Amino acid sequence: MKTFLKLFYSTIVLFFSFAAQAQLVSVTGYVRDFVSGKAVESVAVYESVSGIGTITNSDGYYKLLLSKGNRELKISSPGYESFKLPFKMNADTVISVNLKSMNVVNNRIVSGSRLKKDTTSNRNEAKLKEE
Repeated sequence: MKTFLKLFYSTIVLFFSFAAQAQLVSVTGYVRDFVSGKAVESVAVYESVSGIGTITNSDGYYKLLLSKGNRELKISSPGYESFKLPFKMNADTVISVNLKSMNVVNNRIVSGSRLKKDTTSNRNEAKLKEE
């Protein structure tokens, strides 16, 4: 009888763990450069509703486990335009993105002047006459 109860409870726990895991679905994909097609490493990929996020690996690959429902994927990296995509999460989804680089002109003109002070100055020294 005890063996039967242990087996029964183990089966129930196993069933609920599979049921809980079945509610999560994955969104995967690759992030590449729009012009060159090369993988972009260390790109921030996150879902704005839940706040769950990750970064891409050296191949530009990412994977998130999310619950079903309406979601919004945000992808951003310095030097690239941010990407935002609202979507409905029903099953495992693949979203690959080509990021456009920002055309940032970083022209700055720095001018300065240096003023050299003359540390020698005329000193008026008064000499007292001894009487």
